[in-house]
Amino acid sequence: MEQLTQKSTQFEIINKGWNSLIKGLGPVAAIRFLISFISGKGDSVKYYKEMWRDKTIKEIHKEILKAKKQGEI
Repeated sequence: MEQLTQKSTQFEIINKGWNSLIKGLGPVAAIRFLISFISGKGDSVKYYKEMWRDKTIKEIHKEILKAKKQGEI
């Protein structure tokens, strides 16, 4: 991939950044990474409560370990 310069367009910078995230993290973790930077919108406690629903800490931990093993995070 070519190097960015001071004259690179915003699109080129975003595109290279996104491709770097995908390459380094994989698509699922890249999206989760970007979501973690969205601020000031909604209730994060409500979001995570909805995301994990009624799962126990052990179940959440098991899912995290599985995602790591599969290279998703």
